[in-house]
Amino acid sequence: MLRRPIVSALAVIALSPLAVSAQSAPAVSAQSPLAQALDGMPFREIGPAIMGGRVADVAPLESNPAKFYLGLATGGVWLTENNGMSWTPLFDDQPCSSIGDVTVNQANPNLVWVGTGEPQNRQSSPWGCGVFKS
Repeated sequence: MLRRPIVSALAVIALSPLAVSAQSAPAVSAQSPLAQALDGMPFREIGPAIMGGRVADVAPLESNPAKFYLGLATGGVWLTENNGMSWTPLFDDQPCSSIGDVTVNQANPNLVWVGTGEPQNRQSSPWGCGVFKS
């Protein structure tokens, strides 16, 4: 019965130098440049984060990297022309919204193919309904 207290005491003695030598992260004071830079920038959510938020594919326009298409597993196809600051839905009028692939023709950016049906199918995503071309 004496072994437990001895083992516990040895463990405390052995681990105590680790606790003494641990360093904490420096605190950000209200006067620091980082705090001043972040002061005027409120945090906000900028993207989908629930079941429809799974990104299946991204199709950038190589001549204009700020413009790209985003295919969501259960959320259709979206287009941004300003690095994701705003989005335009492009697939709302189609019979299915489950997306597996998006491809843009780099020579003719007005030509976009969309393959429906998420490849990582889950209980929340329906089957696809073919390939669409703009």
